[in-house]
Parts: sequence; C-alpha cells; structure tokens
Amino acid sequence: ESTPPGTRFPLGSGRDPDIGANSLQNYELTPNPLFSLLVRESPDGTKHAELVLEKILDREKQRNHHLILTAVDGGDPVRSGTAQIKINVTDANDNPPVFTKEIYKVRLMENLPEGSLAFQVKATDSDEGTNAEITYSFSDIASSTRQLFTLDPRTGDVKVTGPLDYEERKYYEASVEGKDGGGLTAHAKVRIDIIDVNDNAPTLSVLPILNPIPEDSVPSTVVAVINVRDRDSGENGDVSCKMDGNLPFRLETSSENTYKLIIASPLDRENVSAYNITITATDRGRPALWSSTELVLEVSDVNDNAPVFEEAAQAEYTVRVPEDVPVGSVLVIVTATDADESLNGHLKYS
Repeated sequence: ESTPPGTRFPLGSGRDPDIGANSLQNYELTPNPLFSLLVRESPDGTKHAELVLEKILDREKQRNHHLILTAVDGGDPVRSGTAQIKINVTDANDNPPVFTKEIYKVRLMENLPEGSLAFQVKATDSDEGTNAEITYSFSDIASSTRQLFTLDPRTGDVKVTGPLDYEERKYYEASVEGKDGGGLTAHAKVRIDIIDVNDNAPTLSVLPILNPIPEDSVPSTVVAVINVRDRDSGENGDVSCKMDGNLPFRLETSSENTYKLIIASPLDRENVSAYNITITATDRGRPALWSSTELVLEVSDVNDNAPVFEEAAQAEYTVRVPEDVPVGSVLVIVTATDADESLNGHLKYS
C-alpha cells in the first residue's frame, strides 16, 4: 500500500494467430479510479499492456481489487479475449496505535490485595501482522508509583504490586505508551484515585486541667480536654465520643475533634474519693472502629465536715465521780471523729 503513484506493473501480452488488422490491436481495462492501462508497442509490432497505479492505495479501506483486462483485434466482427487481474494490497505501517481513551480514570479501594488486576489499557491498530502488534509500557511515571503498579506489555493489564494507603497518598498519575511492530506510538494519561476504607481507629489524647479536683468545685468546671483524631475521611473519619457509667461528669463538644470533660453535679470526697472514667471514641465507618482511654480523677479534700463526738446524740457526757477520787484520775475519755483528711481531719480537744 506504500507503492507510489505512477508505478507500472507489466501484464505481459496477448497472442492472436491472425495477421494484419485481424491481429491484436489494443487492450482495455475495467474503468476504476486507482489504476489505468498503458499500452506499449515493441519494434516488432507486439503490443504490451502495463498496469499503472494512479492513486495511493489504502489496505485498511480495500485490500483486494479485481479488474478485467480485455485484448481486442481489429477484424470484422471484432474478437476479444479477457484475463482477470487480482490485486492483493499488502500492509504498510501507515497507522499508529490508537488508545480507546485519552485519559483512563480509575478508582481503587485502598485495601485492594497485592496482585489484583486494577484496570486495563487498550489500543487498536488498523494495520495487520507485526504492524498491528502493540507493546505497552509506562512512559512517564514516578519511581514510587512504579513500585505499586505493573503494566503487562502484551495485554495492557495493570496490577497492584504494593500496598495502597489513602492516608499516605490519595491519587497517582502516569502516562502509558503503545508501540506497534513498526515503531509507531500512541500515548494516554492514567489517573488512579484511591478510595478510603475504614482502616484506622480513632485516637484519643487527654489533657487533665484539674487533677485532683477540690470537692467544692462548682458544676460546669472544666477538668480535662480530650482531642480526637481519625486518619480516615468522610464518615470513616467522623468520630463521636461518649463517657461510660453514671458519673458526676459530662462530655461537651468544644470544637471540631475536641471535647471538654465538665463537672455535672457536686462532688463529695467523703463519699467518692476518685473516679475511674472511660472515654470511648467511635467513628461512623461500616463496620465502625473505636478506641478508648481511661482517666483517673482524684477528689481533693476541703474542710467541709465538723468533728463529731461519738456520743453527740446525747449532746453531753455525764460522769459520776466519787468525791474522794484521787487527783489525776481519768474520769472519762471523750472521742470525736472528722470525715475530712489530713489536717482537716486532725483534732485537738479543749
């Protein structure tokens, strides 16, 4: 098909045993736009036909042409003979590969196992034989991306060969090249978007502000700040916190990913001197992931309890003393207790 116009193809000559005007006089060809006929006469008067290519051939449009060559004499009546001309157009590498898409956009889950088929690039070539055999390769790709994806040079299959992590990188870009057996090439872009899965549990960090807590602290006092983080995105990274148990504290949202632990009701060290609080953070993924942390809050004493005598219910001690009791004798031992601790619970008598 790469034969230039003007090329001639000898067709040989016909034979006619008659002589003079009754012998072969001319050749005729089936009318067509691609070929014409040139008749040449040798010195001995023999006429030879040559097929002349008039226009460029295109095997991809028409690979076979059928013509009829007619030889006619000059007798009366005119006699003729015919021959079929079958032209097979062989391929030339005049068509580059063409990818099915200019840009391949792919979305992959980040937990796709290594070795999985991620996607396939595909190019076609209108030529045939080796001219249509396409070899695929990455033509513009970062080394980090090349470690995660491989491209089969024959099939165009792209497989995952390394761990994908949405939290590390959210997309990859590359270019692929398709080259046919004749050296013609085509290029296409590839964009691989990584889709987040819920593979990260929330993390909590607690910053105590008041510990120990004076037992006379008023409700609404902030005793700790909790920061919550989740590396996932969307619902997978949307976290809520809760506090276990029926305790005199509550969690209150301060800002995005931040909570305040607040005193909800009065404290009494003499009833409970310490609280073991469990705070749990849960995301909205499916399935949900969670984590928890424990916070021990101690309640410090204030002097809010007066001493109490053991016989306080009688409001007095009554002692009967003989009049001859020796000086220095113990008449009675009085005992008082105080629910407070340390100095607040140390007693002196007078």
